[in-house]
Amino acid sequence: MMRTPTVKRSSEMLDTAACWSLLRSQSVARVGYVVDERPMIVPVNFSVIQDRIVFRTDPGDKLTSVPQRHICVEIDGSDGFFHVWSVVARGLARDVTTALDVEYVDIRRTLVPTFAPLADPHWIALEVESISGRRLSR
Repeated sequence: MMRTPTVKRSSEMLDTAACWSLLRSQSVARVGYVVDERPMIVPVNFSVIQDRIVFRTDPGDKLTSVPQRHICVEIDGSDGFFHVWSVVARGLARDVTTALDVEYVDIRRTLVPTFAPLADPHWIALEVESISGRRLSR
């Protein structure tokens, strides 16, 4: 009789520093928010600037539904064939396009890449209130 090999699996909670490190290593995330009482998840290019997650968007659902609301940002990836990880950050999103605070002016001076052509870009900064992540291994 042939036996299926046993695969040992493990789950590791990531500490805050590891979560931020993984966030800083990526440039594409998914933003989760609510539109007309329905959940929405969309990909965005982002950067971590001053411990904030920053992305740009044109007018539309994101710009209407995200600022001044709590949202989440999620990234995931793999460290080869045997390890996958996921990080979720939650907090209050702010449209900082015209904010006069020095910190927001500095944010707008930083390059935040985008694949989408933007005609009227607005800068959104997520003030991270909680961050968590885990790594799964087999």
